[in-house]
Amino acid sequence: MTINGTLKRLCGNIAAGRFNWRKYCSPQPYFGYEICVTPLHCSYGQIGYTVHFPYTNMPEVEYDWELKKLTIDGEKWKNYLHNQQ
Repeated sequence: MTINGTLKRLCGNIAAGRFNWRKYCSPQPYFGYEICVTPLHCSYGQIGYTVHFPYTNMPEVEYDWELKKLTIDGEKWKNYLHNQQ
């Protein structure tokens, strides 16, 4: 699977609520790429998580469930994937 295909699948699964982020708190394979999740915290608790691809130059995916915001390298995920085509 291509990098963009993996990002599209990952973001689609996160947006649909099908991504089990807890499973990936230690590095695990995800459709051919190793990913690792780091929880996002603020002063009052966890507000989301960041998915990164260790040892690669792939962009980070961040999901803030408090704001219901899913981004790739700080850009809205659908815009980022559209611009990569």
